[in-house]
Amino acid sequence: MVDIDWDYWSEKPYVYTWQAAALVQGLNPKKIKFPVRDAAGELHFDRANFGSAYPEFKAKLDLVIEHAWIQNFSAQNMRVDFKRFLYWAHHVQKWPMPAVLLTIAKGLNLDALTDTVDEVDGALRDERNSLQLIWALRQLLNEHPYGKTDRELIYYLSKTYPDQAAFKRPVLEMKFAEAKVADDT
Repeated sequence: MVDIDWDYWSEKPYVYTWQAAALVQGLNPKKIKFPVRDAAGELHFDRANFGSAYPEFKAKLDLVIEHAWIQNFSAQNMRVDFKRFLYWAHHVQKWPMPAVLLTIAKGLNLDALTDTVDEVDGALRDERNSLQLIWALRQLLNEHPYGKTDRELIYYLSKTYPDQAAFKRPVLEMKFAEAKVADDT
């Protein structure tokens, strides 16, 4: 996979664990079909998006998930602090990565990253509150003619607001999933 918008990704404060595993491997997360989560919470990917890179991707993803809390780069809802993740991936795991990420990782200072943790925690709390609001509104929309299921509501919203990025089907699917997780915890 090619054509990764590195400026876009390098500016993100946090990314999903699977996006981090893909980026460090040089795979474009925007070209990967959004994963489906089973009842046990396990992510399932369309392997056709990876070619022969899936086994390495899955191994990296498993390590990211396993070490996120231990290495203190975890964020809520299966996300990681991207810069802290890059520090860990380069300095601890010694993973090879695309040149752009390697340059970022080499320039990171763990002490400076620790200073921003409180700011990130506040932003995550705000996002959690937003997700809880989204879920509460979702519950209220159960009475809407197109809101009986998430699928119906997502389809309705994406067709009603086609020019707004926040109402694209994958974005809505993820926000609803995150909102449900935030409500459950």
